[in-house]
Amino acid sequence: MTGVVLSLRQLGVELAGRDGPRLASNMAPVLEGLDLEVREGEMTALVGESGSGKTIAALAVMRLLPPGARITGQALFGGEDLLGLDERQMRARRGSVGMVFQNPLSALNPSMTIGRQVAEGHRLHTGASAQAARRHAVDLLGEVGIPDPARRLDEYPHQFSGGQRQRVMIAAALACNPKLLIADEPTTGLDPLVARQILDLLAKLQRDHRMGLLFITHDLSLVERHAQRLCVLYAGRAVEWGEAPAFFARPRHPYSHALLAAVPRLGQATLRGIAGTMPDPGHRPHGCRFAPRCPQRQDACTRAYPPPVGDGRTQAACLFPLGEIPVAAALPEAPAATTPLPGSALLQMQSVTIRYGSRAGLLGGSKAAVAPSLDDVSLELARGECLGIVGESGSGKSTLGRAILHMLRYEGRILLDGRALGDLSPGDRRRERRRVQVVFQDPRESLNPRLRIGAIIAEALQLGGQHDRDSLRRQTDALLERVGLNAALAGRLPNAISGGQAQRVAVARALAARPDIIVLDEPTSALDVSTQAMLLNLLRDLSRHEQLAYVMISHDIAAIAWLADRIAVLRAGRIVELATTDQLVNHPRDPYSASLVASAPRLGAATITVPGEA
Repeated sequence: MTGVVLSLRQLGVELAGRDGPRLASNMAPVLEGLDLEVREGEMTALVGESGSGKTIAALAVMRLLPPGARITGQALFGGEDLLGLDERQMRARRGSVGMVFQNPLSALNPSMTIGRQVAEGHRLHTGASAQAARRHAVDLLGEVGIPDPARRLDEYPHQFSGGQRQRVMIAAALACNPKLLIADEPTTGLDPLVARQILDLLAKLQRDHRMGLLFITHDLSLVERHAQRLCVLYAGRAVEWGEAPAFFARPRHPYSHALLAAVPRLGQATLRGIAGTMPDPGHRPHGCRFAPRCPQRQDACTRAYPPPVGDGRTQAACLFPLGEIPVAAALPEAPAATTPLPGSALLQMQSVTIRYGSRAGLLGGSKAAVAPSLDDVSLELARGECLGIVGESGSGKSTLGRAILHMLRYEGRILLDGRALGDLSPGDRRRERRRVQVVFQDPRESLNPRLRIGAIIAEALQLGGQHDRDSLRRQTDALLERVGLNAALAGRLPNAISGGQAQRVAVARALAARPDIIVLDEPTSALDVSTQAMLLNLLRDLSRHEQLAYVMISHDIAAIAWLADRIAVLRAGRIVELATTDQLVNHPRDPYSASLVASAPRLGAATITVPGEA
């Protein structure tokens, strides 16, 4: 039997509220009674939405929780309880436990070369000389796939791409040959091709080094390919756990089914979010945590937390576990695309090229020519149509969106209803630009943190000529309800709402301008799969009822394929393929398009039941 590297036994964590840890009543339980094993040479996935307790569990193992946190239970690593060690002893153990964080740009020191950062842990924990640690760093960077590692050793984090920075983080985590590697959302924000490469790399390193790997994610589609075991968390409690292949063959808990149903898959006709929101740590229900959102709930579900049921391979904490329905039956296949190609175009891009300028240094220097970020791009968009723009990071997707919004200077022509915006007077151009609105990737950064939600939406209405206070309030409340939010949110600040709610507010703000076109720039990449499903459903409903046209920019081809009528594949600033969604998904012509399609989850890759429809 494979040896157990890490064993969590009834692990619990309480964190202090705003008043600090001095009052016992102010401590909120964020993780309770977690049992989990990570075995040598295997991957165990810890899955759940934001707020479920995944990262808290990892930080508890590493003893990196904030001051005042209370930890109960055991975290046995090699038979030794990490929770019983003092800080000096724990520092010595951290060389045997590596951790890869979600955002490598914030985790890496921008003022240190990557070689020094990779070598530092090796020197501290092994006593190796500077030269030996440097040679070891070169070997590690080569192992994780950094080209020409000896030359790039003295470069800084900003000189690497997102995927390469994540590889540097993995190299740093491997510096002391750890027995356990914890990867906390290591693929979030990466395009699918790079994400697949990172997962393949982690799986290879896990096998080659005989490490145990704890992989933390909210996306079950990422777990299917590599994990041997998994545990699904919801609101701080495990709801289902066991062997990964058995889980995907027959998931039992309604929450597991709901997560699977929320993952966009190629060929999928319906996408189902999860109604309601996860309860806050201080206000969680007494019985099953998922009961308030579960269509299968019964009165018994609210009395006590359910005992586990299962067959020895998987277990679920549910009184009424669900049966097995093939995914093709639960989520019917999408019909062939019937949307005609645009005739009279609402938006036209004619031979648009954008050059950001030279790569001259801060103190001057040669102005060498650079390749254009967008190169001779021509597109059309019809009223009510969704055009998807897909490609890897750096392909020019966001540059294209900013060109449509007239945020960048460009060569060529962009026409709205046949009128070139560049030929209009400044006043006419401002009025026409209001017809094109935008929803950015990170709602937290795009909303003014000092304005309340109602004021943010009312500001957009005022720019459109609305000034009556009562009318503004009525219209603001109506817009919030239109995007599925309670009008009571109008009095809150952006930091007092969830990420999914913030993104809906951003949509409401865009709608306040009464646009014809909305540019969606990676609108779902920072969201959980369930919140992503709700937003995509909202966007589709708005398109159907309001004849809104979308330009949806994303590296997630499955999400784009679900919403878009046509898809343009962008690579190195050029369109390599433009086709209807059905043609691109089922018969891609360009090899790069085919590789993107192959990287996306496809209908039929899992077995699920949709709660309430079993």
